[in-house]
Amino acid sequence: MDLTAHRPPPIFNAARRSTQREILDGPVETAELKNILHDLARFNGAMMGHWPVLAWLDRATRNVPSGQPLTFVDIGCGYGDLLRAVRSWARKRGRTMKLIGIDLNAQAIDIARGATNIADDIDYHATDIFEFTPNDPIDFVANSLLTHHLTDEMIVRFLRWMEASARRGWIIYDLQRSRMSFYFIPLVGALLRLHPVVVYDGRISVARSGTRAEWESLIATAGVPRDTVQLRWFMFRFVIGCLK
Repeated sequence: MDLTAHRPPPIFNAARRSTQREILDGPVETAELKNILHDLARFNGAMMGHWPVLAWLDRATRNVPSGQPLTFVDIGCGYGDLLRAVRSWARKRGRTMKLIGIDLNAQAIDIARGATNIADDIDYHATDIFEFTPNDPIDFVANSLLTHHLTDEMIVRFLRWMEASARRGWIIYDLQRSRMSFYFIPLVGALLRLHPVVVYDGRISVARSGTRAEWESLIATAGVPRDTVQLRWFMFRFVIGCLK
């Protein structure tokens, strides 16, 4: 069954964020969702999606003794591929890290658990982050390809939550609203033979994403000191990080 059939085509407007809904914003049968999340992880891997977060962690932990336990929380963890990459990163560096994945979608959490080796020791929760109470203080908060799903008001609230909750720092990795990316995704989809939903939703995701100016405004509205935030461009995406 083609979930993209009879859906309105993705629309791009350079002047403002799209409000068009993605297929993954609604219910999807579990077996189909598993295929979609798997291919979304493949796409993100092909675009070096984990590298900016891992490079940021290298900087964030530079002066932290390797034996000191750290807690890392991934918000909107989806398939869990970023958390598994962080576990591999931690093992290579001999770091003790508690890894927690949070996602609103209980189906996605079940799929992430199934895709994760028990030895990776990742704690998954299907919950709203604003209702989540961790057992231990959080050192780092990350999210990848999440914020374009949120309204501007929700992003401001999320920035404030991360600023208040992360003791050592937080990082956002998300798309840039770019006409080139919007038209490039179908080419990558054909090359990698991605699930049609990954291509369809991916184009809407680009249209729903922010520009540098919009991110600057959101950070200011959230009251996060601008001199503590690094906003970098990476392959038509933004890496927005704060170290404390």
